Amino acid sequence: AADAWPRELSGGMARRVALARALALDPPLMIYDEPLTGLDPIASGVIMSLIRRLNDSLGLTSIIVTHHVHETLPICDQALVIANGGIVFAGTPAQLEASADPLVRQFLHGQPDGPIPFDAAPRATRSAA
Repeated sequence: AADAWPRELSGGMARRVALARALALDPPLMIYDEPLTGLDPIASGVIMSLIRRLNDSLGLTSIIVTHHVHETLPICDQALVIANGGIVFAGTPAQLEASADPLVRQFLHGQPDGPIPFDAAPRATRSAA
């Protein structure tokens, strides 16, 4: 990979290069926005393991924004669920998985029916002419 052009890197390699560039600035906090999007399960596992090892070895704090909850929870100390413009859950991964909140349950288990409508996008209203 050292001799490859950027366009020749796989998704996982490109993510690791981006991570190395960010770490070169010696940040006290890392924010990851959907770090697993477009990655296969193996590359996802590598990225999650890398984030955890970096946090532990460098003393970093990381915020991971993701829809890949099940891949991310094993490396988390705390979890937040945001819906409807606010925080609907805050706690440990174990507390999240044990939550009885119908919204949280629906999101965690990918259930089509529940308090979160499948098509949650706001709709423009038509005015009568």
